[in-house]
Parts: sequence; C-alpha cells; structure tokens
Amino acid sequence: MYRILVASSIAFFTFLVIMGPLTYRTLIPALESEVKNHLISVREIKKVQIQNFFYEKYGDVHILSKNPLVEQSLPRFSNAFRSAGLDSASYKQVDTYYGPLLEHYQRRFGYQNIFLVDKDGNVVFGIKRNEYLGTNLKTGVFSSFTIGEVFKEGLNNIKFSDLTWSEESKDFVFLGAAPVYDASNTLLGLVMVEIPFSKIDPILLQRDGLGETGEIYVVGDDNFMRSKSRFLKQNTILKLEIDTQATKEALAGHTDIKIIKDYRNIPVLNAYTPLENLRDVHWVLLIKIDKKEAFYAVLALKTNLIIIGTVIAVITIVYLYFYFRKRHLQSGHARH
Repeated sequence: MYRILVASSIAFFTFLVIMGPLTYRTLIPALESEVKNHLISVREIKKVQIQNFFYEKYGDVHILSKNPLVEQSLPRFSNAFRSAGLDSASYKQVDTYYGPLLEHYQRRFGYQNIFLVDKDGNVVFGIKRNEYLGTNLKTGVFSSFTIGEVFKEGLNNIKFSDLTWSEESKDFVFLGAAPVYDASNTLLGLVMVEIPFSKIDPILLQRDGLGETGEIYVVGDDNFMRSKSRFLKQNTILKLEIDTQATKEALAGHTDIKIIKDYRNIPVLNAYTPLENLRDVHWVLLIKIDKKEAFYAVLALKTNLIIIGTVIAVITIVYLYFYFRKRHLQSGHARH
C-alpha cells in the first residue's frame, strides 16, 4: 500500500509539473492569437468599408458631372448670374426650372449641398443658399479656403477634400468636385458637393465584438483625429492630436498589431494600417481595445491554472502528511 501511494503521488506530481507548463505553452498563445486575429479582421473589414465609401463618392460626383441636367443648367445659371445677379427675374426663372431637379440629386445621394461653379470661379448655384453662393472661388475671400483649393484642382480632375467645417450645417463635411464639359468637350466649370460626416460615421461607430473598451478611429497626416472619440465627451474631429507609436508607424506606411499606450496613456492592443488609394485624403486606421480587456481570458486562464495547481498541491501535501503521520504513530504503538 505504501509503495502504491508513493508511486501514485510521484505520478500525480509529474503530471502536474508537465501539464501545467504544457497547458500554459499551448492554450495561452492560442488565446492570444485568437484575440489578435479578431482585431486584425476588424481592421481589414473597416479598411475595405472606408475605401469603398470613398470609391463610391468618387463615382457619384463623376456621374453627376456627366449628367445632362448639370451640363445644361450650369451655363444657364452662369449667364443669368453674370447678366443680372442672383435676385434677378432671369436667374429666378432658371432656378425655378433646374433647382428642384438638382435638389432631387441632393436628396438621392445624401449630400449636404450641391454647387455649380463656372470656369471663372463664380458660385452660380447652390441648393442651399449659404455664404459661398455668389462669391468667386478664384479671386474672392474664399479662394484660400478649402473650397477654393478644391475648385482650383477640380477644374482638371475629380478632387476631394479632407474633412472641413461647414458653418451652414455646424458639422464637418467632405467637399468633392468634378469638371463639367459640354458636348464639344469645352470646359464649363465644375459641380461641387458637400458630403456630411454622418455618411461615414456609422462605419466607425459600429464596434460589434470590441467589448467595452474597443474603439475604431481615424487619424490624418497632420496627426489630428478624423473621428469622434468613444471616451471623450467633446468633439475630437480636427481637435485632438494623436501622437502615438501606432500613428507614427501607420503614417510611415506600416501595418501591424502591437501593445502600446494610446492617447489616454492606457496600454491597449492596437491594430493599425494606412488607408491607401483615397486620392486626396491621407488617413490611417486604428482599431484598439484595452489590454486588460483584450487578454482577460488569458489572464483568467493563467490565474485558474495557478489556483488549481496550488489547491491540488496543498491537498496532496496535507494528505501525505497525515498519512505518514498516521503510519508513524502506528509503528510507534507497534514497537511498544
């Protein structure tokens, strides 16, 4: 009986000594790899969604610039504006005919506004009358603003701006422009659209599978956020500067996943990548989750292995102690 017990104890301890590290070396890396792969999957999905958003918007403004309605209305608005101004009867007549038709496209594509600008820079039409209407984007007060830059480059090719503030909507918008030509391929001007930030925001807000601390955000090449922070109440778009190891590496063109400190100075698991082929927009995408939450299952498994191993070892030692103590007492009685 004594030999059997000793042999069993040795076998059990051997099992414990081998299986503990073996479990640690196999299960822990597997769990860590699963967490990282999930974050990488989310990163790649969001990357494709953002790229597709821009591809779609490029296509929309290109198609709009080729629309016969735009081709016909732009020179008519321009002539009426040049001859008598925005408040003239001739301008209102053109607006009455073409305005509702252009407004249909604004609603259909979800634009904040649509502008028609002649080749000399005059903003001759806007679905919504704002501060740009009637001004000149080549020589006027807005020539050095984002809308002026988009006009200058949009005369030659499709041009998109980064996020910019819209005083009219009190929100951020993208400006997109494309040149407009007549049937003889003569440049008439361009069509320009305002795309509200709300069109891309749902892509960034959809955080399924990222737990309580997961976040998806975008940073521009000036290091300022192009999205809203999940953890800060104030608006962070173009206001919060992000200067972390992840943003630096992503802006340098690298794609990776690492544990770093985020803009809250909290350790996170961060999967990052540059967003290529967005034409004029230079962004990087970051998907992160707090390290503590990301590796909670790993930490729980480590803790459980330690607890189970400790409990079994204590029970075994106590059992052996009383067993041998009992044998010692029994042998003592036998000698007497």
